[in-house]
Amino acid sequence: MPIIIHFIILITSLFLLAKSAGLVVKNLIKIANILKLSTFIVSFVILGFATSTPEVFVGINSVAENSPQLSLGNVMGATIVLLTFITGITALVTGKVVMDTTFTRKDLVIMNFVILIPVFLLYDSKITKFDSLIMLSAYAIYVIRMYQERHTLAHPIANHNHKSHITKRIVYLLIGFAGLAATSHYAVNSAIIIAEALRIPVLLMGILFFSIGTNFPELTIAFTAMRNKQKTIVLGNVMGSATTNTLIIAVVSFLQPFEVLDFNTFLVSVFFLVSTVTSFTFFVKSKNEISRFEGLFLLSIYCFFVISEIVSKLA
Repeated sequence: MPIIIHFIILITSLFLLAKSAGLVVKNLIKIANILKLSTFIVSFVILGFATSTPEVFVGINSVAENSPQLSLGNVMGATIVLLTFITGITALVTGKVVMDTTFTRKDLVIMNFVILIPVFLLYDSKITKFDSLIMLSAYAIYVIRMYQERHTLAHPIANHNHKSHITKRIVYLLIGFAGLAATSHYAVNSAIIIAEALRIPVLLMGILFFSIGTNFPELTIAFTAMRNKQKTIVLGNVMGSATTNTLIIAVVSFLQPFEVLDFNTFLVSVFFLVSTVTSFTFFVKSKNEISRFEGLFLLSIYCFFVISEIVSKLA
């Protein structure tokens, strides 16, 4: 297929990706209003899980190909991209990214534990089924706690019109999710084919296109939310996706436990993951927001991560 066709597919996919993201954000806000729920909480749980669809498919395919450790590397890289590149570029463009006021420091500490627990469980270079159950339990307890402490549903929805209205919004939301999954898939594939045709090194292509590519939905959601002046959705989605990555590792390792034979392969990613989580937490705890300067700092961490990955793999 001529490369010009892939350019057309890429541009079309990005356009449809933006439209799908707009559909998701619009209906997410309406559902939150109908249920009298915090938009941040809905975006954290529902949107955070839904936009992790690419990582889910990578995990499923890695199990099918008998290489579950590939999912571990992808998810660790994806979390770094979420907390540095996506959060950083959003703060840089808008001036700041705001945290929902109901999200406490205790919540942040627990979130960090959920994100980093796969690293702790890798102390013996193995992820067993027992380890996967620990991760599943940690994620489930955290999400349930988030919902129970912050949902503000005043009363059950008994009105038939409300039921009909929310059903309609859920249908549109699912259509938007399907659009995000499909268009991000075609966008990533086209970008990879174009990179190969232009002879961009495979190593560089993997680090840049794959890690950012699987986060296309989150990136598009972030810019759509900014345009709609819904800044709390950005951090809700980013943090929800980051914690959902632990759920993905848990499911993959439960289906197929694995051992990391060369742990040094992941040392750079582990170092930057811990550094990213630490910096992100420090910035959020200070003023319940991430400023433009702090966003620039997070972007610099991502740049150092990319450079370090290239150097370590070429060494």
